[in-house]
Amino acid sequence: MKSIKVIVIGFILAIALVAWPVEYTRNITAGTGFLLGGVLAAWLGIRRRKGARKEYEDDVRRYTGTTMMKVVWIEESVVERWEHQENGSDRLRRETYYLPTYEYTVNGTTYRYSSRQSLSGKRDLGRQVVGYYDPAKPECITENRPRKPVLGGAYCFLWAAFLLFFGIMTFTGQVSFS
Repeated sequence: MKSIKVIVIGFILAIALVAWPVEYTRNITAGTGFLLGGVLAAWLGIRRRKGARKEYEDDVRRYTGTTMMKVVWIEESVVERWEHQENGSDRLRRETYYLPTYEYTVNGTTYRYSSRQSLSGKRDLGRQVVGYYDPAKPECITENRPRKPVLGGAYCFLWAAFLLFFGIMTFTGQVSFS
């Protein structure tokens, strides 16, 4: 909770320095605001990256068991939405999703798992896929093997680079705010 307060106060200060710079030190205060924002964004990126790595390690430790899951039911869901066309007209677009319910057995007990990952169609009824479950809680299962986080926090690092660039450009006087 303390780190959230630091982040919020830091970003408010950074915005204030950029938006309302002191008259005679306009480039210095605005540049300081951008640099402060860049440092905070980088800090958020590092925290997000560490969090994503920790989630991955927890998932790898948790989902160690494997079993075959069989599709026993497929729920058909139709989503309608309006799309704007290039000629100015609107067109109703319908998308159909097929959400499967799997059945699997662990240690003689049969479980059911309703997935949110769409299948290609009704013909997948009876299809078998590998499920990864927690041996301590066999009802906790997933269709996907845990994957390493490649881009965890990347958006924060991009913001940090953007803000640091503008901070340096403002300090050098190549960008000014009036």
